[in-house]
Amino acid sequence: MEDVDWESRLADLDSMKWQEKAIDGIRYDAILGKEYPILSVSEQFDPTFMQYIDRENERVTDYMDNYLAGERGDLAKSSAFAFFPEYALIGRISGSAGKSSEPLKKALDHYWSPGGEFEWDVQPVVTVDSIERFERELKELSSFTAGFTTRRYLDSTAQEGGKTGEFYREMADAIGTDLDVEIKASIPKDGFFPSAGRKLKGTVSDLVAFAVKQNKQMQVSGTDLAGKLLELNLVSHPVVEQEDIIIGENEPRQFTNLIDHLVKVCTEKQTYLYEISRGA
Repeated sequence: MEDVDWESRLADLDSMKWQEKAIDGIRYDAILGKEYPILSVSEQFDPTFMQYIDRENERVTDYMDNYLAGERGDLAKSSAFAFFPEYALIGRISGSAGKSSEPLKKALDHYWSPGGEFEWDVQPVVTVDSIERFERELKELSSFTAGFTTRRYLDSTAQEGGKTGEFYREMADAIGTDLDVEIKASIPKDGFFPSAGRKLKGTVSDLVAFAVKQNKQMQVSGTDLAGKLLELNLVSHPVVEQEDIIIGENEPRQFTNLIDHLVKVCTEKQTYLYEISRGA
């Protein structure tokens, strides 16, 4: 994908007839003229058995009776993919909670088939937040989620994990087998104060290194030195950005808002993603 001119390819898609821009009920279209060429995806949404709360007429009616009579059209779940100019990178945003890349792969294989026995593959970009960020930037820890496996053998690993690791090792010794452990802990909002957050960070520091070494699960959340929320995922994970989309009170919630936000995030993260890709 590194040498593909996606601006040109999506322009070709844009020039196709309406009927040619659909595959198995999924509609595709190109959005051009922005910082990145964008492929929009509309997956038909089934509103069967949904109802509509009609405040004006003070009644609840079947949604389909009001909006789909005469088969004027269908509701759709919308998502969009932005193609970076380098490193075969693609940014994705969606109006729903779904994270599937299958609609993208379907379009790639259908419109831009590599030919022969080859087909496109779509994989998430994977990164790791560093333990150094945990040590240097996180001032107060408010919650953490950890996963690890106890080690009952007489080696250095058996001494790791701090008091938490020791507790579960003793439990494993008592039953005669190792344990897969998952922990989720947080300080209640009404019980959080700076010294408690700092003590919690110190208490789990050994556990952090232990869980990260096993590359299972270690996520922490707290405040940084500037008092802002800092969330770190300290094991390998796909790159996902979560940000609030600020929309005015009277501003409509439109798909164009998602597109603008996708372009904004891709622009802000391009250098970071390129650095990850160079080191992969």
